[in-house]
Amino acid sequence: MDLYTIRRELMSGKTIYDLPLRVTYYSRVSTEKDEQKNSLDNQEIYYKNKILDTPMWTLVDGYSDRGITGTSTKKRKDFNEMISDGLNDMYDLILTKEVCRFARNTLDTLQLTRSLLAKGKGVYFELDNINTLEQEGELRLTIMASLAQDESRRISERVKFGFKRSIEKGRVLGNNAIWGYEKDNCKLKMNEDEAKIVKRIYEIYASGDIGIRKVGKKLEEEGILTKKGETFAYSTIKNILTNPKYKGFYSGNKTRVIDFMTKQRVNLGEDEIVEYKATDDVVPQIVDEKIWEKCNEIFKERSERAKSETTGYNTKYKYSGKIYCKKDGQCYWRTISRGREFWQCALYKKKGISGCANNVNIYTETLDEVLKRIFNEMFINKEKFIENLLNKCKECFEDCSTEIDITSLQNKIESLKKEKKKLIKLYTTELIDEKEFEEENNIYNEKISAYEEEKNKLIMSRNKDEIDDKMQIIKKSFEKDFEFFQGIPAQLVDVILDKIKVERLDDTGLANLEIVLKVGITIELLYKKKKIIKYIDKQKIAS
Repeated sequence: MDLYTIRRELMSGKTIYDLPLRVTYYSRVSTEKDEQKNSLDNQEIYYKNKILDTPMWTLVDGYSDRGITGTSTKKRKDFNEMISDGLNDMYDLILTKEVCRFARNTLDTLQLTRSLLAKGKGVYFELDNINTLEQEGELRLTIMASLAQDESRRISERVKFGFKRSIEKGRVLGNNAIWGYEKDNCKLKMNEDEAKIVKRIYEIYASGDIGIRKVGKKLEEEGILTKKGETFAYSTIKNILTNPKYKGFYSGNKTRVIDFMTKQRVNLGEDEIVEYKATDDVVPQIVDEKIWEKCNEIFKERSERAKSETTGYNTKYKYSGKIYCKKDGQCYWRTISRGREFWQCALYKKKGISGCANNVNIYTETLDEVLKRIFNEMFINKEKFIENLLNKCKECFEDCSTEIDITSLQNKIESLKKEKKKLIKLYTTELIDEKEFEEENNIYNEKISAYEEEKNKLIMSRNKDEIDDKMQIIKKSFEKDFEFFQGIPAQLVDVILDKIKVERLDDTGLANLEIVLKVGITIELLYKKKKIIKYIDKQKIAS
């Protein structure tokens, strides 16, 4: 029956029980507790019998969601399937217990019921006695949905209050996936086997010789892997190194949900974070405070240096972010002396020979000469060389590009953060128990960490839309003059040169320069005191 016919019949004095309708039902409970499972089973039996006992109705298989809260509809699989089926004319009417079982968001409730109503499908909220097929149904629904939303807000406030009280009492909240610990009744107990790995991570990083990613590789070389048999991820090691719990400190109240509907969460300032030395029965200490502080000083220094190097890469200087010290992996920084531009290892520039004994000053004019010679010696005929070069450059940039750009990844991260819910079982509410909260929260954390890592990899990648423009820059530069009388164009260096690795070979200043181009070519040469001594290897891409 269409909506016009249904409403005409209802206005004539008939009830929905008198109309020939295909009827389904929706039931939901917010936890997987046995008593709630029984409640869900009872709801299903009740609705099936109710529909079968109504002669004019035809039963359509119902929809049920278990262990899902009602604040948002996004994660309710059966609910979303039910809406889709309604829009595809699979039934005429939905029976459900009350508005808060359907959705606690007023906007969601109204939008969904309106979408269904536009297709002639109604929803009957039994306890609220609201039938959207009736003329006055939406007005009454708006009132009840608003009340349900306000109840969600009050529950959210009670959850916040419960968290606050738990923090004041020193109860350890958050997820259970804390390396080195096992959680028991909101207190941490040391996991001896994992604690050894945590200590090893601090030992390796405290040496100051390698970064976080190389710590993971070092552990792998030592046969130390995650519980899944994988190499430790950057985010995991970073979290271990920066978590105050490992030095025996309680740390809480770091973030807060500022909108109970969107679940938008913000980081709180240092003045609001609760952090203090805890007793071993609450947070057992795994590493010494001194080694924790040392590791965090190293991490902070490297983070600041990385930021400055990123800024340097974006400057007008064509070799910024291109030259690296092979020994410590640090970027070379630009320096001016007596009007001449040259490059030094960042650690050497900061601390002198005590920072890096591997430093060799690399002059810009020498690099220009090297690149000019490489470009002029690598091809047999100009046309074929340019064609091959452009093809390889384009392949390189297309590989660097990705359909999922930084913005879309950030959007996914923000979306996941909005969906993160604090579903912890508190004494003041029975929404969900702590175990279920931990499991769901861990899933979101893992997804966010994965997207964050992927986003970081793309920060320095090229925009695909710029590829053709960059190809034209290269082509014009080569076609105009292969002698580069005006020096090597900065744009050409940007799109052709990947990196230069500098390795000091002896005390006289003799160095090996490994020049890596983005088109798959690597050239090695010996360099000493502003001069090229010898080309060790030249790979040609023209044939």
